[in-house]
Amino acid sequence: MDHPLSCECKGIQGHVRPGAVASRVLCYCKDCQAFARFLQVEDTVLNVQGGTHIVQLAASRVFFSQGKEHLAVVRLSEHGLLRWYASCCNTPIGNTLPTSQLPFIGLVDNILNQAAIPKDFPGKTAVVHTQSAIGQPKPEAHGLSGTMWRFLRIVAKARMSGAYKRSPFFTDEGKPVATPKVLTDEQRESLKQAPRSSR
Repeated sequence: MDHPLSCECKGIQGHVRPGAVASRVLCYCKDCQAFARFLQVEDTVLNVQGGTHIVQLAASRVFFSQGKEHLAVVRLSEHGLLRWYASCCNTPIGNTLPTSQLPFIGLVDNILNQAAIPKDFPGKTAVVHTQSAIGQPKPEAHGLSGTMWRFLRIVAKARMSGAYKRSPFFTDEGKPVATPKVLTDEQRESLKQAPRSSR
């Protein structure tokens, strides 16, 4: 069964096709924290120590049934990941590499039906970049090697099958469907160091 996705205001809606390799990851990196702060949604996206829950899968599994015109994208640096979000309500969507040749997306779980994630994307959750977690004690990191192995499987399968050409985030010519906003070094550092708002 397809897994539904939608932004907070329902301006963007769609689904994820079932039945292929995926990884669940809890990422504490400063860039994921900065992305949530850029969108001013840290209180609904980040956990108490700054972690973001992500589901990683082939981009060709993602389909938008409405609202694709609301897709927007930011890069925290000139060479950073493409971080996609809904311009209608600032809901984070996910992160892709800057090329369609590596057709992989990490969907932030706020856009997914969170209750159905364990069923539709089974497996243990990897915990990564814990050195950037807020406060003490730091969470224990685990599962990175398995996540990297699944990443390679996802990319290899998409390349061999030609599915990499069917990403909703890139045009047929391999360009992002929205023009990325690139932050300055000062903007990025400010977001990475910004204090968390009170919960």
